[in-house]
Amino acid sequence: MKIKEAFELLKSELLKVEDSYFAKKEALLILAHFLNTSPLNIYLYFDKDIAEKEVLQILKKRLAGYPLAYVLKEAWFWGRKFFVEEGVLIPRQDTEILVEAFLGSKIQKGVFLELGVGSGAIAITLLLEKPDLSAFGVDISSDALRICQKNSGYHGVNNKLFLLKADWLGAFRRAPLFSAIISNPPYISQAEWNGLAEEVKKEPYQALVAGETGLEYHEKLVKEASQFLKPEGFLFFEIGYNQKHQVEKLLKEFGWSYQFYKDLSGYYRVVKAWRDEDLRN
Repeated sequence: MKIKEAFELLKSELLKVEDSYFAKKEALLILAHFLNTSPLNIYLYFDKDIAEKEVLQILKKRLAGYPLAYVLKEAWFWGRKFFVEEGVLIPRQDTEILVEAFLGSKIQKGVFLELGVGSGAIAITLLLEKPDLSAFGVDISSDALRICQKNSGYHGVNNKLFLLKADWLGAFRRAPLFSAIISNPPYISQAEWNGLAEEVKKEPYQALVAGETGLEYHEKLVKEASQFLKPEGFLFFEIGYNQKHQVEKLLKEFGWSYQFYKDLSGYYRVVKAWRDEDLRN
């Protein structure tokens, strides 16, 4: 079958599990996987042939409720392909706001730390966008660190990204080591987890759930991060769509200056925090 025919078929069938926007997006991702190209390039290949049987095999797994990234073993983030598999959190478009906040800061060189590095999508993107940086990535999951190492090599930054298996900040002495700390921490409460779609629950529990309130990791960050940051350093982290008020209260309690960033849906999604008021701009 032709790529154009496969595209129309996939869009139609994927409406069974997605709305029209994501059905189209996932159709492009599936075809990009087979063509080994960016989803944005698919329209250039509409007259190219593709094996119908292979397309239908992927579609069958997706319609059975498996996240597409796990079916394809890849996800796209900031215009780049990253390897993922079950047991590793899938990079999401909303998290690109976290990257935008970092890239919009004054940080040009030095060392940053990512807590909960996962697939490495955030840290690797920042290293590629700002080549004078290097980074440490921490995760408690061996699977995540293995996939991150694979992505680091694929994108050519394994000489600048140093990985550690550790629980949060416990691997480091309390000293001004980093120009920035960045994290997309778990922020779903246990009650929210119970109500999530089964598809989402196929992602790693420990990467999503933060105890009873969903704020446990935010509290650790806001309370402890300044002890590891240089005086001119920044803290960046993602929050849940309904957590701005509680997180703002924490930031004020521990003496941070801060700025919130909205995601594409208009929710406050990312925080940039700092100690020195001169760093605001």
